[in-house]
Amino acid sequence: MNNPLVSICIPTYNGSAYLAQCIESASKQTYGNIEILVIDDKSTDDTYSQIEKYAAADPRIRLIRNEQNLGLVGNWNKCIDLAKGEWVKFLFQDDYFDVNCIKVMVENISDSDRIVTSGRNMVFEESLDEASKKYSINNTLTFPKLGIHANNPIAITAQQVSDFAANNICMNFIGEPTVVMFRKDIAREIGYVNPDMIQICDLEYFLRIATTYGIKYIPQPLTYFRAGAHKGSTSSANRSKKLFSLIHIDPIITTHQLLYAPVFKSFREAISAKQKNKLGLYFRTHVYETQQAALKAGQEELDIFEQVCNKYPEIKNYRNGSFFTKIILFFIKLKRASA
Repeated sequence: MNNPLVSICIPTYNGSAYLAQCIESASKQTYGNIEILVIDDKSTDDTYSQIEKYAAADPRIRLIRNEQNLGLVGNWNKCIDLAKGEWVKFLFQDDYFDVNCIKVMVENISDSDRIVTSGRNMVFEESLDEASKKYSINNTLTFPKLGIHANNPIAITAQQVSDFAANNICMNFIGEPTVVMFRKDIAREIGYVNPDMIQICDLEYFLRIATTYGIKYIPQPLTYFRAGAHKGSTSSANRSKKLFSLIHIDPIITTHQLLYAPVFKSFREAISAKQKNKLGLYFRTHVYETQQAALKAGQEELDIFEQVCNKYPEIKNYRNGSFFTKIILFFIKLKRASA
C-alpha cells in the first residue's frame, strides 16, 4: 500500500462536550495524507462554532453544515458520499484516536484488503458506576473472546467472519465505527448504511463487506471509545427515545438481510445448514415477538412495524407466527425470566 488519502469523517450533532479532544486527535495524526471531513447535522449547541475555529486554523478540515437534520444514519451516509479519500475512517464526536492510528492501519493493509479494524481502549466517565463499567467490558464481544489471539495484524477470512456472525447473532464483534476503516469504493458495490436501523446499522454494514472479503484485524488498541452510554451520547439517546426500534426492529432487519439480501449471498453460502436454521428460527420468533410488542406499545410502534413489513416482505410473511414459532417464543421468554 502506497500513500493513500484517508478521509477521517466526523459526523457531529450537539457534541460539544468532547469535540475538542476528538478533532485534535485527528489533526495530530502522524500519517500525513489525510482530510478531516466534519459534517454537522444542524446542531443546536455550540458544536458548529467550535468546529469553525479548528477549520480556520487547519486547511485539512473540511466543514459542512446540513441545512436540515438528516439523523444519525443520514449523516453517516453523507460522510461516505462526500469523502475524497480512498479510505474512509469514521471518528465519532465522543471518541478519539491514538496519534499513530491512521499510520499503523495504512502500514498494515494490502491491495486486497477492503476493511480493517483494530483493538480499542474503553473510556468511562468518572460518574459511571462500577456495575455499568463491568457490564460494558464483559458484554463487549471482541475477536480475542472469539478465539482470535494475535500479537500482530492478522487477516480473518470471510468464512471465519460468517461463522462468527451466524453463531453470535446481532452481536457486534467487529467494533464500533470509530475502530473501523474501509475503502470508499466498496459503497458502489454494497450500497450505504441502512437508514431503517438506528443502533446496529454499523454492524450490518461492516458484515456486508467482511462476509465477502474478510477483514484485517490489528490487535493493537488504536482508538479510544467512550463506553457506557454516557448522557448525551447517540447510544443513550437511542435507548431513551427509540427503545422499540433498538430492541425489536434492528435485530429483525439485520437477520432479514443476512437471510435474504443479495449482498449476503457469500455469507449464506459459507455457513452450515445448522447455522442457517438457527438464524431462521431467530428471525421468525423475533418477527412475531416484534408484532406482539408493537400491539402492546401503541400506534407509533405499530406504524413503525407496518412500514418495515411493507419494505421487507419476508418480515410481513412471518408476522403472525406459526404454532411452532409461538411455542418456541414461549420457552425463550421463560429462559429470559429465569436468567
